[in-house]
Amino acid sequence: MEELTREWESREPSGVMLDLLAGADLSSLSVDQQITAFILARKIKAFADHMQLSILHDFDDMTEMAMAVHEPEQSLVRQKEHSEALDRLPRFAELLRRGEVDLRRLETVDERVVNLPDQAMVTEVENALIEDAPGLTRTQLARRATKAVAQVDPTGYDQRRQKATEDRRVECHPLPDGMAELRIRLTAIDARAAYDVLTQDAHACLKDERTTDQKRADAFLDRFLGYGIDRKVQVHVTISIETLMGLTEDPGLLDGYGPIAADSARELAMHGPWRGLLLDKYRRAEALSVEKYRPTANIKEFSKLSAGGVCSAPGCTSPIQELDHTIPWPKGKTNATQLRGYCAHHHRHKHANHSVTLDPDGTIHWVTPQGRHYTTQPHQY
Repeated sequence: MEELTREWESREPSGVMLDLLAGADLSSLSVDQQITAFILARKIKAFADHMQLSILHDFDDMTEMAMAVHEPEQSLVRQKEHSEALDRLPRFAELLRRGEVDLRRLETVDERVVNLPDQAMVTEVENALIEDAPGLTRTQLARRATKAVAQVDPTGYDQRRQKATEDRRVECHPLPDGMAELRIRLTAIDARAAYDVLTQDAHACLKDERTTDQKRADAFLDRFLGYGIDRKVQVHVTISIETLMGLTEDPGLLDGYGPIAADSARELAMHGPWRGLLLDKYRRAEALSVEKYRPTANIKEFSKLSAGGVCSAPGCTSPIQELDHTIPWPKGKTNATQLRGYCAHHHRHKHANHSVTLDPDGTIHWVTPQGRHYTTQPHQY
Protein backbone atom coordinates (compact mmCIF):
# COMPACT_ATOMS: atom_id res chain seq x y z
CA MET A 1 0.00 0.00 0.00
CA GLU A 2 1.23 3.50 -0.83
CA GLU A 3 2.38 5.81 1.95
CA LEU A 4 0.11 8.66 3.09
CA THR A 5 2.05 11.74 1.94
CA ARG A 6 1.22 15.34 1.04
CA GLU A 7 1.39 14.51 -2.68
CA TRP A 8 -2.04 12.89 -2.31
CA GLU A 9 -3.57 16.25 -1.41
CA SER A 10 -3.32 17.48 -5.02
CA ARG A 11 -4.97 14.39 -6.52
CA GLU A 12 -8.60 13.91 -7.47
CA PRO A 13 -10.77 11.56 -5.38
CA SER A 14 -10.55 7.93 -6.49
CA GLY A 15 -11.10 4.39 -5.35
CA VAL A 16 -7.38 4.09 -4.66
CA MET A 17 -7.57 7.13 -2.37
CA LEU A 18 -10.51 5.61 -0.52
CA ASP A 19 -8.68 2.31 -0.13
CA LEU A 20 -5.63 4.15 1.21
CA LEU A 21 -7.71 5.83 3.89
CA ALA A 22 -9.67 2.71 4.74
CA GLY A 23 -6.45 0.79 5.28
CA ALA A 24 -4.68 3.47 7.32
CA ASP A 25 -3.91 2.87 11.00
CA LEU A 26 -4.94 6.28 12.35
CA SER A 27 -3.24 5.69 15.69
CA SER A 28 0.14 5.33 13.98
CA LEU A 29 -0.06 8.43 11.77
CA SER A 30 2.13 11.46 12.41
CA VAL A 31 0.49 14.84 12.92
CA ASP A 32 1.25 15.81 9.32
CA GLN A 33 -0.20 12.53 8.02
CA GLN A 34 -3.34 13.09 10.09
CA ILE A 35 -3.77 16.47 8.36
CA THR A 36 -3.34 14.80 4.97
CA ALA A 37 -5.84 12.06 5.88
CA PHE A 38 -8.37 14.70 6.94
CA ILE A 39 -7.94 16.55 3.62
CA LEU A 40 -8.40 13.34 1.64
CA ALA A 41 -11.52 12.43 3.63
CA ARG A 42 -13.00 15.83 2.76
CA LYS A 43 -12.19 15.27 -0.93
CA ILE A 44 -13.96 11.92 -0.93
CA LYS A 45 -16.97 13.39 0.88
CA ALA A 46 -17.18 16.21 -1.69
CA PHE A 47 -17.09 13.64 -4.51
CA ALA A 48 -19.85 11.64 -2.78
CA ASP A 49 -21.96 14.79 -2.38
CA HIS A 50 -21.54 15.51 -6.10
CA MET A 51 -22.60 11.96 -6.91
CA GLN A 52 -25.72 12.23 -4.73
CA LEU A 53 -26.74 15.53 -6.33
CA SER A 54 -26.14 14.10 -9.81
CA ILE A 55 -28.37 11.11 -9.08
CA LEU A 56 -31.18 13.20 -7.59
CA HIS A 57 -30.97 15.68 -10.47
CA ASP A 58 -32.48 13.15 -12.90
CA PHE A 59 -34.43 11.01 -10.40
CA ASP A 60 -38.19 11.48 -10.20
CA ASP A 61 -39.65 9.02 -7.69
CA MET A 62 -38.80 10.75 -4.42
CA THR A 63 -41.16 8.49 -2.49
CA GLU A 64 -39.19 5.42 -3.55
CA MET A 65 -35.87 7.08 -2.72
CA ALA A 66 -37.06 8.36 0.67
CA MET A 67 -38.16 4.88 1.73
CA ALA A 68 -34.85 3.39 0.60
CA VAL A 69 -32.66 5.82 2.59
CA HIS A 70 -35.04 6.26 5.58
CA GLU A 71 -35.26 10.02 5.17
CA PRO A 72 -38.29 12.34 5.01
CA GLU A 73 -39.46 12.79 1.44
CA GLN A 74 -39.55 16.59 1.70
CA SER A 75 -35.88 16.55 2.69
CA LEU A 76 -35.01 14.72 -0.52
CA VAL A 77 -37.20 17.08 -2.53
CA ARG A 78 -35.17 20.01 -1.16
CA GLN A 79 -31.94 18.20 -2.04
CA LYS A 80 -33.24 17.65 -5.58
CA GLU A 81 -33.92 21.40 -5.81
CA HIS A 82 -30.35 22.05 -4.67
CA SER A 83 -29.09 19.77 -7.46
CA GLU A 84 -30.09 22.50 -9.93
CA ALA A 85 -26.86 24.22 -8.85
CA LEU A 86 -25.01 21.66 -11.00
CA ASP A 87 -26.56 23.36 -14.05
CA ARG A 88 -26.39 26.94 -12.76
CA LEU A 89 -22.78 26.67 -11.61
CA PRO A 90 -21.10 24.00 -13.77
CA ARG A 91 -17.55 25.13 -12.97
CA PHE A 92 -18.22 25.03 -9.23
CA ALA A 93 -19.89 21.64 -9.68
CA GLU A 94 -16.67 20.38 -11.26
CA LEU A 95 -14.66 21.73 -8.31
CA LEU A 96 -17.00 19.79 -6.02
CA ARG A 97 -16.50 16.60 -8.04
CA ARG A 98 -12.71 17.01 -7.81
CA GLY A 99 -12.92 17.66 -4.07
CA GLU A 100 -11.51 21.19 -4.33
CA VAL A 101 -14.55 22.78 -2.66
CA ASP A 102 -17.14 21.21 -0.38
CA LEU A 103 -20.91 21.17 -0.71
CA ARG A 104 -21.37 24.08 1.71
CA ARG A 105 -19.29 26.35 -0.53
CA LEU A 106 -21.26 25.36 -3.63
CA GLU A 107 -24.53 26.04 -1.77
CA THR A 108 -23.18 29.34 -0.45
CA VAL A 109 -22.56 30.65 -3.96
CA ASP A 110 -25.80 29.19 -5.31
CA GLU A 111 -27.86 30.91 -2.58
CA ARG A 112 -26.49 34.25 -3.79
CA VAL A 113 -26.91 33.74 -7.54
CA VAL A 114 -30.21 31.84 -7.62
CA ASN A 115 -32.29 35.05 -7.86
CA LEU A 116 -30.25 36.69 -10.59
CA PRO A 117 -32.50 37.39 -13.62
CA ASP A 118 -30.50 35.50 -16.25
CA GLN A 119 -27.85 32.80 -16.62
CA ALA A 120 -25.34 35.23 -18.17
CA MET A 121 -25.16 37.12 -14.86
CA VAL A 122 -24.76 33.86 -12.94
CA THR A 123 -21.89 32.86 -15.22
CA GLU A 124 -20.24 36.25 -14.75
CA VAL A 125 -20.32 35.80 -10.97
CA GLU A 126 -19.06 32.22 -11.24
CA ASN A 127 -16.15 33.27 -13.45
CA ALA A 128 -15.20 36.02 -11.00
CA LEU A 129 -15.01 33.56 -8.10
CA ILE A 130 -13.87 30.26 -9.55
CA GLU A 131 -10.09 30.78 -9.48
CA ASP A 132 -9.84 31.77 -5.82
CA ALA A 133 -12.69 29.66 -4.43
CA PRO A 134 -10.64 26.56 -3.40
CA GLY A 135 -8.44 28.72 -1.15
CA LEU A 136 -11.28 30.58 0.58
CA THR A 137 -13.29 29.73 3.68
CA ARG A 138 -17.05 29.57 3.33
CA THR A 139 -17.43 33.02 4.94
CA GLN A 140 -14.79 34.58 2.68
CA LEU A 141 -16.43 33.05 -0.38
CA ALA A 142 -19.86 34.25 0.78
CA ARG A 143 -18.62 37.84 1.06
CA ARG A 144 -16.98 37.77 -2.36
CA ALA A 145 -20.07 36.22 -3.92
CA THR A 146 -22.30 38.86 -2.34
CA LYS A 147 -20.06 41.61 -3.71
CA ALA A 148 -19.94 40.03 -7.17
CA VAL A 149 -23.75 39.71 -7.32
CA ALA A 150 -24.13 43.35 -6.28
CA GLN A 151 -21.73 44.40 -9.03
CA VAL A 152 -23.36 42.46 -11.87
CA ASP A 153 -26.94 43.33 -10.83
CA PRO A 154 -26.88 46.44 -8.60
CA THR A 155 -30.53 47.37 -9.13
CA GLY A 156 -31.83 43.88 -8.49
CA TYR A 157 -29.54 43.46 -5.48
CA ASP A 158 -30.93 46.61 -3.87
CA GLN A 159 -34.52 45.56 -4.60
CA ARG A 160 -33.89 42.18 -2.96
CA ARG A 161 -32.28 43.93 0.02
CA GLN A 162 -35.35 46.11 0.53
CA LYS A 163 -37.67 43.12 0.23
CA ALA A 164 -35.53 41.16 2.72
CA THR A 165 -36.18 43.78 5.42
CA GLU A 166 -39.78 42.58 5.45
CA ASP A 167 -38.51 39.29 6.87
CA ARG A 168 -37.11 40.81 10.07
CA ARG A 169 -38.29 38.84 13.09
CA VAL A 170 -37.65 37.56 16.60
CA GLU A 171 -37.93 33.83 17.29
CA CYS A 172 -37.58 31.75 20.45
CA HIS A 173 -36.37 28.14 20.15
CA PRO A 174 -36.33 25.75 23.15
CA LEU A 175 -33.06 24.06 24.07
CA PRO A 176 -32.28 21.22 26.54
CA ASP A 177 -31.46 21.78 30.22
CA GLY A 178 -33.79 24.69 30.81
CA MET A 179 -32.28 26.94 28.14
CA ALA A 180 -33.70 28.63 25.04
CA GLU A 181 -32.29 30.46 22.03
CA LEU A 182 -33.56 33.90 21.02
CA ARG A 183 -32.93 34.67 17.33
CA ILE A 184 -33.30 38.15 15.90
CA ARG A 185 -33.19 38.91 12.16
CA LEU A 186 -32.32 42.54 11.39
CA THR A 187 -30.63 44.57 8.68
CA ALA A 188 -26.86 44.05 8.68
CA ILE A 189 -26.21 47.62 9.84
CA ASP A 190 -28.64 47.44 12.77
CA ALA A 191 -27.41 44.00 13.81
CA ARG A 192 -23.77 45.10 13.70
CA ALA A 193 -24.50 48.20 15.80
CA ALA A 194 -26.45 46.18 18.39
CA TYR A 195 -23.69 43.57 18.64
CA ASP A 196 -21.03 46.25 19.10
CA VAL A 197 -23.05 47.88 21.91
CA LEU A 198 -23.29 44.54 23.72
CA THR A 199 -19.55 43.98 23.20
CA GLN A 200 -18.79 47.36 24.77
CA ASP A 201 -21.04 46.42 27.70
CA ALA A 202 -19.17 43.14 28.07
CA HIS A 203 -15.76 44.83 28.07
CA ALA A 204 -17.00 47.31 30.69
CA CYS A 205 -17.91 44.50 33.12
CA LEU A 206 -15.72 43.74 36.11
CA LYS A 207 -13.29 40.88 35.54
CA ASP A 208 -14.80 37.65 36.77
CA GLU A 209 -15.16 34.02 35.72
CA ARG A 210 -17.64 34.81 32.92
CA THR A 211 -16.59 34.56 29.29
CA THR A 212 -17.12 37.47 26.88
CA ASP A 213 -20.04 35.60 25.29
CA GLN A 214 -21.66 35.15 28.70
CA LYS A 215 -21.16 38.83 29.50
CA ARG A 216 -22.74 39.82 26.17
CA ALA A 217 -25.76 37.64 26.95
CA ASP A 218 -26.08 39.18 30.41
CA ALA A 219 -25.68 42.67 28.92
CA PHE A 220 -28.47 41.96 26.43
CA LEU A 221 -30.81 40.95 29.24
CA ASP A 222 -29.85 44.03 31.28
CA ARG A 223 -30.64 46.29 28.34
CA PHE A 224 -33.88 44.52 27.54
CA LEU A 225 -34.99 44.94 31.16
CA GLY A 226 -34.04 48.61 31.12
CA TYR A 227 -30.76 48.55 33.05
CA GLY A 228 -28.44 49.38 30.15
CA ILE A 229 -26.01 52.29 29.96
CA ASP A 230 -26.10 54.62 26.96
CA ARG A 231 -23.07 54.02 24.76
CA LYS A 232 -21.88 55.32 21.44
CA VAL A 233 -20.52 52.81 18.96
CA GLN A 234 -18.76 53.34 15.66
CA VAL A 235 -20.08 51.38 12.72
CA HIS A 236 -17.43 51.49 9.99
CA VAL A 237 -18.38 51.31 6.33
CA THR A 238 -15.97 51.78 3.42
CA ILE A 239 -17.45 53.18 0.22
CA SER A 240 -15.89 54.47 -2.99
CA ILE A 241 -16.25 58.17 -3.79
CA GLU A 242 -17.99 57.17 -7.05
CA THR A 243 -20.61 55.18 -5.14
CA LEU A 244 -20.97 57.92 -2.53
CA MET A 245 -21.74 60.41 -5.33
CA GLY A 246 -24.21 58.01 -6.96
CA LEU A 247 -22.09 57.52 -10.09
CA THR A 248 -21.84 53.73 -9.52
CA GLU A 249 -23.71 51.14 -7.47
CA ASP A 250 -20.67 49.20 -6.23
CA PRO A 251 -21.35 47.76 -2.75
CA GLY A 252 -19.83 49.21 0.40
CA LEU A 253 -17.91 47.15 2.98
CA LEU A 254 -19.39 46.95 6.49
CA ASP A 255 -16.76 46.00 9.07
CA GLY A 256 -17.50 42.64 10.67
CA TYR A 257 -20.11 41.73 8.05
CA GLY A 258 -18.96 42.19 4.47
CA PRO A 259 -20.49 43.82 1.36
CA ILE A 260 -23.71 45.83 1.73
CA ALA A 261 -25.87 47.54 -0.90
CA ALA A 262 -24.73 50.91 -2.22
CA ASP A 263 -27.88 52.67 -0.93
CA SER A 264 -27.32 51.27 2.58
CA ALA A 265 -23.69 52.41 2.53
CA ARG A 266 -24.64 55.90 1.34
CA GLU A 267 -27.35 56.19 3.99
CA LEU A 268 -24.90 55.21 6.71
CA ALA A 269 -22.30 57.66 5.38
CA MET A 270 -24.81 60.49 5.66
CA HIS A 271 -25.07 60.03 9.44
CA GLY A 272 -21.44 60.07 10.50
CA PRO A 273 -18.00 61.62 9.99
CA TRP A 274 -16.02 60.79 6.87
CA ARG A 275 -12.34 60.00 6.50
CA GLY A 276 -10.50 59.71 3.20
CA LEU A 277 -8.60 56.51 2.36
CA LEU A 278 -5.95 56.66 -0.36
CA LEU A 279 -5.56 53.47 -2.39
CA ASP A 280 -2.51 52.29 -4.34
CA LYS A 281 -2.62 50.98 -7.91
CA TYR A 282 -3.78 47.58 -6.60
CA ARG A 283 -6.72 49.25 -4.76
CA ARG A 284 -5.15 48.53 -1.40
CA ALA A 285 -4.91 50.97 1.52
CA GLU A 286 -1.60 52.84 1.65
CA ALA A 287 0.48 53.14 4.83
CA LEU A 288 0.80 56.12 7.15
CA SER A 289 4.09 56.01 9.05
CA VAL A 290 5.40 57.46 12.33
CA GLU A 291 8.55 56.63 14.30
CA LYS A 292 6.74 55.42 17.41
CA TYR A 293 6.02 52.02 18.92
CA ARG A 294 2.51 52.94 20.04
CA PRO A 295 0.38 53.38 16.93
CA THR A 296 -1.62 56.57 16.60
CA ALA A 297 -5.37 56.47 16.14
CA ASN A 298 -4.91 57.14 12.41
CA ILE A 299 -2.47 54.25 11.98
CA LYS A 300 -4.77 51.91 13.89
CA GLU A 301 -7.63 52.86 11.63
CA PHE A 302 -5.57 52.48 8.45
CA SER A 303 -4.20 49.12 9.63
CA LYS A 304 -7.72 47.81 10.09
CA LEU A 305 -8.84 49.20 6.73
CA SER A 306 -5.93 47.56 4.92
CA ALA A 307 -7.17 44.18 6.16
CA GLY A 308 -10.81 44.88 5.39
CA GLY A 309 -11.60 44.91 9.11
CA VAL A 310 -10.92 41.20 9.65
CA CYS A 311 -8.12 39.14 11.22
CA SER A 312 -5.00 38.74 9.07
CA ALA A 313 -4.57 35.03 9.83
CA PRO A 314 -5.22 32.63 6.92
CA GLY A 315 -8.92 31.86 6.58
CA CYS A 316 -10.03 33.89 9.60
CA THR A 317 -12.93 36.31 9.20
CA SER A 318 -13.24 37.37 12.84
CA PRO A 319 -13.21 41.12 13.51
CA ILE A 320 -9.83 42.63 14.44
CA GLN A 321 -9.30 42.71 18.20
CA GLU A 322 -5.57 43.42 18.54
CA LEU A 323 -2.82 45.04 16.45
CA ASP A 324 0.74 43.75 16.34
CA HIS A 325 3.99 44.41 14.46
CA THR A 326 4.57 41.70 11.85
CA ILE A 327 8.32 42.25 12.21
CA PRO A 328 8.99 42.93 15.92
CA TRP A 329 9.62 46.54 16.89
CA PRO A 330 12.01 48.39 16.64
CA LYS A 331 13.18 46.59 13.49
CA GLY A 332 9.59 46.62 12.29
CA LYS A 333 8.38 50.19 11.92
CA THR A 334 5.11 51.43 13.38
CA ASN A 335 3.07 51.93 10.21
CA ALA A 336 -0.07 50.61 8.57
CA THR A 337 1.94 48.10 6.50
CA GLN A 338 3.87 46.61 9.41
CA LEU A 339 0.94 46.66 11.83
CA ARG A 340 -1.53 43.87 11.22
CA GLY A 341 -4.79 43.18 12.98
CA TYR A 342 -5.64 39.83 14.54
CA CYS A 343 -8.33 38.21 16.60
CA ALA A 344 -7.08 37.34 20.10
CA HIS A 345 -6.80 33.63 19.23
CA HIS A 346 -4.51 34.06 16.23
CA HIS A 347 -2.50 36.80 17.92
CA ARG A 348 -1.53 34.24 20.57
CA HIS A 349 -0.61 31.67 17.89
CA LYS A 350 1.54 34.23 16.08
CA HIS A 351 3.71 34.62 19.16
CA ALA A 352 3.59 30.97 20.17
CA ASN A 353 4.64 28.52 17.46
CA HIS A 354 3.85 30.03 14.05
CA SER A 355 6.37 31.86 11.87
CA VAL A 356 5.01 35.03 10.26
CA THR A 357 6.84 37.13 7.66
CA LEU A 358 5.85 40.09 5.50
CA ASP A 359 6.52 40.88 1.82
CA PRO A 360 6.94 44.47 0.55
CA ASP A 361 3.53 44.27 -1.19
CA GLY A 362 1.80 43.49 2.13
CA THR A 363 1.47 39.72 1.61
CA ILE A 364 1.80 37.86 4.92
CA HIS A 365 3.35 34.37 5.00
CA TRP A 366 2.40 31.97 7.79
CA VAL A 367 4.36 28.77 8.42
CA THR A 368 2.73 26.33 10.84
CA PRO A 369 4.54 24.00 13.26
CA GLN A 370 4.08 21.24 10.65
CA GLY A 371 5.88 23.33 8.03
CA ARG A 372 2.75 24.10 6.00
CA HIS A 373 2.81 27.47 4.25
CA TYR A 374 -0.18 29.81 3.86
CA THR A 375 -0.51 33.42 2.69
CA THR A 376 -2.90 36.32 3.26
CA GLN A 377 -3.01 39.53 1.26
CA PRO A 378 -4.25 43.07 2.00
CA HIS A 379 -7.91 43.66 1.28
CA GLN A 380 -8.66 44.82 -2.25
CA TYR A 381 -11.37 47.47 -2.39
